[in-house]
Amino acid sequence: MNAVIVDTNVIITANDEAEHASPDCVERCQKRIKQILDQQETSLVDDGWRILKEYKRYVNLETRKGIGDLFVKTLLQNLMRRQAICTMVRINPLDGSDTDFEEFPTTEALSDFDVADRKFIAVAIAYERDENKKATILQALDTKWEPFRKAFEQEGLQIDFLCPSENEA
Repeated sequence: MNAVIVDTNVIITANDEAEHASPDCVERCQKRIKQILDQQETSLVDDGWRILKEYKRYVNLETRKGIGDLFVKTLLQNLMRRQAICTMVRINPLDGSDTDFEEFPTTEALSDFDVADRKFIAVAIAYERDENKKATILQALDTKWEPFRKAFEQEGLQIDFLCPSENEA
């Protein structure tokens, strides 16, 4: 089963709450979330709950109106059940930080990468370290990722830009 790390903007877009998202982009994000819910892919989160805490800030777990809301609620319900829908990955914060991690590459090419998104990269690298398998990071509309595309490739990271025409800076 493929492992994926879902950037928060994919959830927001899947809920059809992202500004400037085309109907095609919304549909692509919804399809990938549905694949996880159908257990065709497994979602990876960090053991410090950094990713889940971020997800919770952008969804409404009470109404479950959108597929993104349902996704996060399902992750939370199944996290400790060790089911295929979600796997927790250990990442190591540097000096108690919630934004800098041992696993994040120290290359100059990634030194300016958004600190708030480093947890997603750290989870991908830690998963490969622990499981000897690659995980794909799902990215929708965050244009801050695009300038680092070559650096990600050089680090062996797999990023699936779900909305490529809308992801250009």
